[in-house]
Amino acid sequence: MKAVVITSPGDPEVLQLQEVEEPEIKDDEVLIKTEAAALNRGDIYQRQGFYPPPEGASTFPGLECSGIIEAVGENVSRWKVGDKVCALLSGGGYAEKVAVPAGQVLPVPSGVSLSDAASLPEVACTVWSTVFTMSRLCPGETLLIHGGSSGIGTFAIQIAKFKGAKVFVTAGDERKLAFCNDLGADLCINYKTEDFVVRVKEETEGKGVDVILDCVGAAYLQRNLDCLNVDGRLFIIGSISGFVAELNITAMFAKRLSIQAAALRTRSVEEKASIVKEVEKNVWPAIMSANSGFIQPLSQTSCTSTASLDFEIAISQLPVRDFTHQICAWGFPHLLVKTMDFSHLNRGQMTLMGSAFCVVLSLHFTLQLVSQHLFYWKNPKEQKAILIIILMAPIYAAVSFVGLLDIRGSKAFFMFLESVKECYEAFVIAKFLALMYSYLNISISKNIVPDEIKGREIHHSFPMTLFQPRTVRLNHHTLKLLKYWTWQFVVIRPVCSVLMITLQLLQFYPSWLSWTFTIILNVSVSLALYSLVAFYHVFAKELEPHKPLAKFLCIKGIVFFCFWQVNRTSFFFSLFFGGLISFYTH
Repeated sequence: MKAVVITSPGDPEVLQLQEVEEPEIKDDEVLIKTEAAALNRGDIYQRQGFYPPPEGASTFPGLECSGIIEAVGENVSRWKVGDKVCALLSGGGYAEKVAVPAGQVLPVPSGVSLSDAASLPEVACTVWSTVFTMSRLCPGETLLIHGGSSGIGTFAIQIAKFKGAKVFVTAGDERKLAFCNDLGADLCINYKTEDFVVRVKEETEGKGVDVILDCVGAAYLQRNLDCLNVDGRLFIIGSISGFVAELNITAMFAKRLSIQAAALRTRSVEEKASIVKEVEKNVWPAIMSANSGFIQPLSQTSCTSTASLDFEIAISQLPVRDFTHQICAWGFPHLLVKTMDFSHLNRGQMTLMGSAFCVVLSLHFTLQLVSQHLFYWKNPKEQKAILIIILMAPIYAAVSFVGLLDIRGSKAFFMFLESVKECYEAFVIAKFLALMYSYLNISISKNIVPDEIKGREIHHSFPMTLFQPRTVRLNHHTLKLLKYWTWQFVVIRPVCSVLMITLQLLQFYPSWLSWTFTIILNVSVSLALYSLVAFYHVFAKELEPHKPLAKFLCIKGIVFFCFWQVNRTSFFFSLFFGGLISFYTH
């Protein structure tokens, strides 16, 4: 199987995707085929050489994962092959398969995806065991969380609020504080600009908080004690600032304070099983009621397992602390192995896959642009026309993809799709011309040319000079002529489409007739686009503020490429959709 191996302590470059032996399960273990694995700070520290795995644990990083059970040990009764689960690990999550003690396995909560579930076990077990089991946070008490926007912090906010506690958090910038506020935090403190001890005392009428969950360590030790209430509990789960601090213990005597510290990874299998059992009993119901307002997995899927480099980038970015919640690497690593193996595909299958990908890509860009226009709906008349033009891309991409399929008895269906596409193409050309008229504030029915524009020269080029003088003056007649040259295509295109379908259904469609239609449509579309070019040149000065050229080039490209499409052209054309659509963003 494949696994991420730490070849030596160091930067992300020391991570390598290697072939390793599959783990053998013990009688009380299950084998999970990994679907996703979350990224925790412990993985960073292990890669850097500061956090070695406990004795007997896997040397591969990955402290939690989700997946499907592939095998169960003889003494395992609860789980069966095929179950979708997530698990708390001592290591080994960044591998295709991982062996886990059955007591550390959890069912995927209802309503949570298998990939998102990978970000739950570590934070849920850490928060429950420290804040609730050992620190005994009760409803009505106040919890202070340092690093409120971290994976631990965001989860602690939600579960504490669910259990009826008041929550204060600290974080280093306003974006993170806003995120914590959205999750339900009652007080958000920027530790860079405010003294959290002073703010806590102000908000609690000088009493302080009841429980503190601290990941900072030495630098905050004395200050944490200063802002605890009587019988307050400080729980340290990290030491970002170091391990050594000087402490005045007077306050501990006076207010009966307690300090605890613990790591989850180094606990025994029995302890972890007990914690997992409590989490399933107390936390999972809150997650499953997320639809009614509480805990949701907050995984940041910023690495998608398309290459081990994705992991290296995600891991190298984590220490800068410019993130919220957790990074979840979904589909790692078995998806990588499967998606990279194209050796069994023939050329036709690869072409079909590429075309399908381009359809999805065009739909993505189209939805993005449509949503942007709908969100900023400031000029309905113009934006309505632009939306109609944008929709050309997914329609052509879909028709091009369907044209690659080999479906028996589907000839009539293919012809119908072509007809829909061609009629829509004509509609878009008409809509584009109407848009140009609206920019100029000219009535498209009356063709009245403003006096300041009348008399401008239109310079025709070959072959139009065979039918028109090389230079003509703009007036009511020439403007009407340009409009009719465009509209003739709007009529001819759908008429030809209907005739072609009808004749094919009547089985009267000889090759000479096919060529006749091809010539007619070529001449028609060329004349229409030529008239649009001439129209643009005449009114270039007035149209410049509206930047219609990009939209016109997009239409011209789509029309010409798709008109000449055969199977190969369909595929290669679909590759250009992302670029063509991007014209609309300028």
